[in-house]
Amino acid sequence: MSPSPQPRSASTQLVVVGDSLAAGRFADTQDQAFPQLVAAATRSRLDVLGVPGATTAQLAAGALPSRGDDVVVEAGTNDFLFQTPRARFADDYRALLAKVTAASPGAKLVCLTTWVPKDVASRPAAKIPVSFYDATIRRACTDGAVANLSPLTDARGPAGRPTFLGPGDDFHPNSSGHAAIARLIESRLR
Repeated sequence: MSPSPQPRSASTQLVVVGDSLAAGRFADTQDQAFPQLVAAATRSRLDVLGVPGATTAQLAAGALPSRGDDVVVEAGTNDFLFQTPRARFADDYRALLAKVTAASPGAKLVCLTTWVPKDVASRPAAKIPVSFYDATIRRACTDGAVANLSPLTDARGPAGRPTFLGPGDDFHPNSSGHAAIARLIESRLR
């Protein structure tokens, strides 16, 4: 019989750094966005830096939340969409992880792969495949756990549905998608 997990303290701090998914696009309500769901499930205080449209380099260039006990990094999707060159993305992602871990030393780290639905990933304009960005994330996240979002990307849309941020699109996760992301992160934090 394995030991039961220790109860978490109310003073546990969850830090989430990412792009529009971290900002909650397009869950029905803010409370249904994955950062809020993980914080509620882990009974943690939440500090989110969610910058819609941000690349990994842009996230790393800004001030990051600090003193996290658990840290989730959700970056790379916009790098795929903007086709950030391979070497630059690898350097940018490593720099972001270094900055995150310096801001929250000793934190449990979870790195998310990109959120790129299959119909977007297969667009001919993408000279650098999404698999490169995801593999780079896996290689760089040696001090943490990696959560693969690709099996969840069907949990999105429909376009035009009402959300707390206005009409949703058919790219970002819907509330079911955010819930699936939250469960995946929680499984890596155990």
